[in-house]
Amino acid sequence: MNNNFNELKKYIEYSEVRKFNEEISVRLSKELAIKYDKGSYYNRLERIGFWFKKLKALNILYPGNAHPVLYIYIVPDENYQKLLNFPAIFDKGKGGGKAVPCFDLNGFNSAYAISQNLVEDFINNNIAHDVNTVHELAHVIHSQFFYKNSIICEGFADMVPLYILDLKDQFLEYKMMLASLDIEHVLSAEEIIDSERKGTFGKDDGNNRRMCSFRISYVSSFLFVMVCMKLIEKQYGLSKVQAMQKFLTMIRQCNGVNDYLIYEIADSLFVPREELLSGKRLQLNILNDLIKK
Repeated sequence: MNNNFNELKKYIEYSEVRKFNEEISVRLSKELAIKYDKGSYYNRLERIGFWFKKLKALNILYPGNAHPVLYIYIVPDENYQKLLNFPAIFDKGKGGGKAVPCFDLNGFNSAYAISQNLVEDFINNNIAHDVNTVHELAHVIHSQFFYKNSIICEGFADMVPLYILDLKDQFLEYKMMLASLDIEHVLSAEEIIDSERKGTFGKDDGNNRRMCSFRISYVSSFLFVMVCMKLIEKQYGLSKVQAMQKFLTMIRQCNGVNDYLIYEIADSLFVPREELLSGKRLQLNILNDLIKK
């Protein structure tokens, strides 16, 4: 077990808990709890709560008919990198947030952890903030169903805000990036999985370095999950929300990883294995549709 995990576990063991509302609880150190009690974190927590309420309204059915609480772990600025095991390629030394293991039994399998400087006296004036918030909440949601390859986890985490909640239409910078994307740069599932094996997933800069969703590996993962969603919608006559539920259940029932995971998905969706693994045609069709809209 890595040391960062143990450090976060120790931090949580000695933390204080605050009940933000019936669906959200917050854990933080005694020192940070003083700021919480003064209301310094309210705006950011309220915004997270706003989007979590939107996701709750989708009525996702969780395994065991569970109704987990969303835990938000607020950590000190001075050691957020260590506590959150924050990837160096995304770290600009200005704080960060990500899904981490949840140590509370009534919570999701993951918690939303964030450095305190990103929640203190927060003013939301950027669609990118909202997309990123829903991205991390989507990681928390899928933690109840699976921890799989990055192509699935990161693709799902972008699919939820951009497609399920329709934020792509408001995120003009992202739409412009898609429209200018060189189709030759789109990665196949095989190439994405290979990058994860090599430890290079996410290290491509793509068209924008500001947030991970613009990196080619993330965009390609998003397109792959969108392929799965559209196939599910068409083959089963489902709405996009119903298709998301089926996607979560389908991936939960898959036993394989890497290439074998893609094979299982292909079999479930009645698509030739090699086409889904090595091909790009389906992803490019999705890209063209997104650009047209």
